[in-house]
Amino acid sequence: MSGDTPALLFVDDQETNQRLYRAALKDIGAELLAAGSGEESLRLCRQRSFAMILLDVHLSGMNGFEVALRLR
Repeated sequence: MSGDTPALLFVDDQETNQRLYRAALKDIGAELLAAGSGEESLRLCRQRSFAMILLDVHLSGMNGFEVALRLR
């Protein structure tokens, strides 16, 4: 997608939830990216910026609250 297209990141360790988010958000005109862990989401956030991050707080490993604190 172009550089002007907003990017959204959803972070969830459940693949079913990732598919549901993608289906629900597919028509909003944004690039959709998914991360399956807090660590993966932090790596993606170091590489690019996101207009919005949908973050599950019940992640295995690093929980969503810790991810949010590190992103801040």
